[in-house]
Amino acid sequence: MRMHGIIALLLLSAFNSSAHAQIILESSTTWEGGAIVYPRGKPKITSVILKVREGEVTDFHCHPVPTLGYILQGSLEVETKTGKKATFNEGDAVVEVLGTVHRATAIGGPAEAVVFYVGENSIPNTILVENDPEFTHCDP
Repeated sequence: MRMHGIIALLLLSAFNSSAHAQIILESSTTWEGGAIVYPRGKPKITSVILKVREGEVTDFHCHPVPTLGYILQGSLEVETKTGKKATFNEGDAVVEVLGTVHRATAIGGPAEAVVFYVGENSIPNTILVENDPEFTHCDP
């Protein structure tokens, strides 16, 4: 019986050895060079699929929690309120700006991204600028 267990483990390890993990993003800063700061409190991880129609511009907003994205389809141009711009295309992975007011536009067709928020239970993942008049979560 013990020999069967060892053989099973060897077969399983041989099967698993064909698995391959490729790093698509490794960063200690956001795309604009800002610091990544994890929120304190009860952790909450959220994942969403973001779909933006061609030419659609999102409202100015910020993310008070670390936010990562992977572009599944199309291209998104992200612009901060101060005018910094970056374009992310299908297959790109990015650490979003943290606390920085920005918006996104789908360029050249519709865009789709999977977005991961490394949040905290009492903090919203995304805040519209008009909902943060005291700049509690978004930088002025």
